[in-house]
Amino acid sequence: MFKLQKRLGAPGKPVAKTNLHMTLAFLGQTSHRQRQTLEAALEGVAMPGFEQRLSTLVHWRGAGVLCLWGKATDSGLTDLYQGCQSLCHTLGLHQNEHSFNPHITLFRKVKQYQVPEWQPEPVILRPDTLNLYLSNSTPVGVRYEVLQSWPLGRA
Repeated sequence: MFKLQKRLGAPGKPVAKTNLHMTLAFLGQTSHRQRQTLEAALEGVAMPGFEQRLSTLVHWRGAGVLCLWGKATDSGLTDLYQGCQSLCHTLGLHQNEHSFNPHITLFRKVKQYQVPEWQPEPVILRPDTLNLYLSNSTPVGVRYEVLQSWPLGRA
């Protein structure tokens, strides 16, 4: 990913190498109690392994981000997404208002960008854990801290 960011130049603020990730669900603000309830509930969610191909550069102007994107075709990933969205609904947590778009954000604060005609080398993700992150705002930018992890590959 870092090489791809370098090749693309500086269309915005690059996401730090340690912050590169694919988001399954954005939860927004949660209380300590909500987090504890979520963590306990996730123990009962099927967490199949999956493979995700990311191979298309997309600029989402409204969000101001440049991403490496791929269509969700692996049933393990789509089942995990649906299970998590259902759990968020049950717990009264934030749910995605858009359809699921597997992606990794490469740059933020991208106002204008013409996606190049060339396409990057595909990135194939085969994660072995599902991580719950805390987003910490710091003077040098956002830092993501892993709060809890669950192994993938259990159905």
